Amino acid sequence: MGLAPAVPLLSTAIAEHLAATEGEHGLYAEIAAADPRLAFAVESLIREHAELRRLAKRDLSDLSAAQITDLARHLDRHCQRGNDLVYEAFIVDLGGEH
Repeated sequence: MGLAPAVPLLSTAIAEHLAATEGEHGLYAEIAAADPRLAFAVESLIREHAELRRLAKRDLSDLSAAQITDLARHLDRHCQRGNDLVYEAFIVDLGGEH
């Protein structure tokens, strides 16, 4: 059985993530418009999406345990960078207002 049953779920999750974050109405556009200083972080995450698109199209069912671990680390780092960006954009108070 292995990884095969999870592959469609992973591909769907990646597609949903890309749809929610990219494009003129996506989360990243909202962040860049609200806080231009975060544009580089937004662009970095969008560049990572090219790799996510390749992953979503690839047959992942034959990956070794080491490759699965690497993939999980890659996805985890991307998610953490995205979470950090959202935190920086919407939670961090830079001050300056009284």
